Amino acid sequence: MALAFHPEAAQRWTSLCSSTQPYERAVREAVAAVLRRLDSDPQRHRVGAIQFTTTPTVWAQTVAVDEGADWVIIWTVDNATEIRILRIEPAPSL
Repeated sequence: MALAFHPEAAQRWTSLCSSTQPYERAVREAVAAVLRRLDSDPQRHRVGAIQFTTTPTVWAQTVAVDEGADWVIIWTVDNATEIRILRIEPAPSL
């Protein structure tokens, strides 16, 4: 399965990748680890993720960043051919 990005997620990822700020670089490294795992082992995309019973089914994983808010990566699987990254956002604090 290939990774694909919803336009909003692509814009956020591009922004994180172009930033030179220390916090945003730390976020980028944490998010990149999840994206690499999804890309290298897509059949195990559910491992360590939270599943939402929506239509279509979506999964999410939070990542911790040392200096600041946690972030969440949200994705779905399209026709078992690609993992579509829907959002990359600061995680809501509850």
